[in-house]
Amino acid sequence: MSNTTNQAAKIIVHIGLQKTATRFMQKSVFAPTAAQGVLFNPIEIMPAIHSLFRDTGNVALKVAAEGAIQRYLDANPGATVLISKPDIPGDMYDGYSAYRENLSLLQSLFPSAHIIYFARHPADWLHSAYRQSLVKGYGGPIERFLNFEAGEFRPKSHAYVDGMRNVSALNVPIFQIYEQCITLFGRQHVALICYEDMKASKTAVFDLLRRVIGVERLDIAEPEKLKNRSFSALAIMRFCGGGERKAAPRYSDSPPPYFVQKYIQKPLRKIRAAFIKHGFDDVIYRDWDMLLRNELRRKLTEFYDPQYRLMRVASQKQLVSQKVEDLPKAFWQT
Repeated sequence: MSNTTNQAAKIIVHIGLQKTATRFMQKSVFAPTAAQGVLFNPIEIMPAIHSLFRDTGNVALKVAAEGAIQRYLDANPGATVLISKPDIPGDMYDGYSAYRENLSLLQSLFPSAHIIYFARHPADWLHSAYRQSLVKGYGGPIERFLNFEAGEFRPKSHAYVDGMRNVSALNVPIFQIYEQCITLFGRQHVALICYEDMKASKTAVFDLLRRVIGVERLDIAEPEKLKNRSFSALAIMRFCGGGERKAAPRYSDSPPPYFVQKYIQKPLRKIRAAFIKHGFDDVIYRDWDMLLRNELRRKLTEFYDPQYRLMRVASQKQLVSQKVEDLPKAFWQT
């Protein structure tokens, strides 16, 4: 695919990660920029991009995506195109193991793209991912989700543990994804925003996003009610098997039979989710940090803090800089 038109257009790609206010960013921050001429997640190219990243080795899908992108950019010369696809680094249950290949694929599609990367401290990210997994998935204690056994985090060995999707808790490449973005797209084309800074300095974050996108203002459509609230800790303990288990874990790489999933488990989980969200948690919402059990938070924090502190510094520097490229080059070699 020729890069001539790509360079004429301004391409911004928001790559997430998941569990970093992505739904709010898409609906309340990015979508309203259409009123200022920004082309957000164009329907003409997004299906082809989605299909390609579901099967990244498929040459035919890559050719189709390149063709769709080229035709769209040819029809919209000089446009600002904003793409939000948080799952580009890969599958969170697989530990984003394909992030290098996926980001290289993104770079081949959009060589001059500006990247918006939202990160979050891995301990908090894992805590949130566990809670969200319970909405549609099998219940179980957070220790099983994190593969924490006999006082230590173990590598993920199977797709399911006690019927539950799980992760390798010490293999979340949040920092490595950031480094790879800088390697592929250039430091001046990567805007890092830490979730913690989003909560503490929302105005500064919005101003950075405005400058990266290149619009005069951001018309934030604040949601009337938080719709993505996870189950409370109390509800998880009572209805999602959140209590500790003493029995040895049962591992499997095979999901339940399709009939069982569709006609038994899925309807029951919908009923459970509806009861918790619109019943139990509406009446009594008692929440706490589930990582405090077995010192999970302390262990995760000690493991991830050295790298994540660097990311926090980078995020905060960008928020006070007038330009992303103002950051000193030596910083990235720390």
